[in-house]
Amino acid sequence: MNLLNSPDAPTAARRLHPRAWRRITAHVLLLPLALVWLAGCSETRELVKPTPLTQIDNKSAPKILWQATAGAGQKNELLRIAPVVSAGRVIVADARGQVFAYDIKSGKRLWEANLKANLSVGGGASDAMVVFGSDTGKVFALAIDTGKLLWQAQVSTAIEAAPSVGDTDVVVRAKDGSVSLLKTQDGSIAWSVNHNEPAMTLQGQSRALLFPDAVAVGYDDGEFAVLSRTDGRFLWKNQIALPMGRTDIDRMVDIDATPLFADATFYVVTYQGRLAAINAKGGQTLWSRKFSGYTDMSLDAHAVYATDANGVVWALDRRTGEPLWRQAALAYRGVTGPAIENNQLVVGDQEGYLHVLNTQTGAIVGRTRLNGALIDPMRSEANTVAAVTRGGDLVVFQLP
Repeated sequence: MNLLNSPDAPTAARRLHPRAWRRITAHVLLLPLALVWLAGCSETRELVKPTPLTQIDNKSAPKILWQATAGAGQKNELLRIAPVVSAGRVIVADARGQVFAYDIKSGKRLWEANLKANLSVGGGASDAMVVFGSDTGKVFALAIDTGKLLWQAQVSTAIEAAPSVGDTDVVVRAKDGSVSLLKTQDGSIAWSVNHNEPAMTLQGQSRALLFPDAVAVGYDDGEFAVLSRTDGRFLWKNQIALPMGRTDIDRMVDIDATPLFADATFYVVTYQGRLAAINAKGGQTLWSRKFSGYTDMSLDAHAVYATDANGVVWALDRRTGEPLWRQAALAYRGVTGPAIENNQLVVGDQEGYLHVLNTQTGAIVGRTRLNGALIDPMRSEANTVAAVTRGGDLVVFQLP
């Protein structure tokens, strides 16, 4: 298995955070037998107020380059339709299936399409196509330069993770735990592998990683696995975190953040579990530490940057997992995962603020406010960052 150089790989407290609790609550509401239990639980569980912002020396405020519509707003917090950035374009969609493509430098609208399908997550893209999945398991492939529908396919159930798109294959995860490999030529399914999901999970799933000869997947039961790209057979597995506790909520250890890959190492985080570095050659754990997170991470040559379930932003040494710094001033603000650009980090919160952090110290060095809470994840490319707000705005900005 060759995971060292992959053109398809992305470059890449028991008191629950209110945002995470809302995601759990909405999921439980889909389970009729849990309604009575939920009513009693919701009356006693304490929801922590967002940490008030303090004044900063705003020397590194994000510079807004342009703004445009991202379609209808995402008022439902179960929606996390993030932007897609590829081939000099940023593509956004809304829950009703409206899709818009813009030139990432100028903001000029290049095309729009209507999938006439309900979406809950963003898409995945290559230089040739962008792919979205619907809540009925339909998969749509559009030409990235024109928006023309290339093909449509069907998988088993709702799609709650952004597809991963390579030159010849597309990987699609379904809500029932299955992973399917589709051919980019016509959407035909080459193989599909099932996986049993826990009774209760967070809304959404992590995106699978696509390599020349393998597919890497983080499951909702805390298992991380690498599958053969040829036929979907398991090459190795690693149980990042074990479900523990008396209740289904206590035992939730979802891998909802997309794993990172660099230097033959995977970085994987679970909810209510652990953050671990895994050797790609065999799946051995290099280091592991207690952590709870569900938003996407970032990394550079020295550190892994992650936001925990309470909204505290961390920098962890890539070699050892030891904390380099932690920034708690944004706790309980519904903070996104950190995006990295121009050697700085940026996170968004539920009040619409963008916060810029120094990668060396974690100090907050810049801030600006947008119209609406930020959707996780934000996407960075070519010295720019693209973000979507729950108010329905696409915002592209630079970090000084």
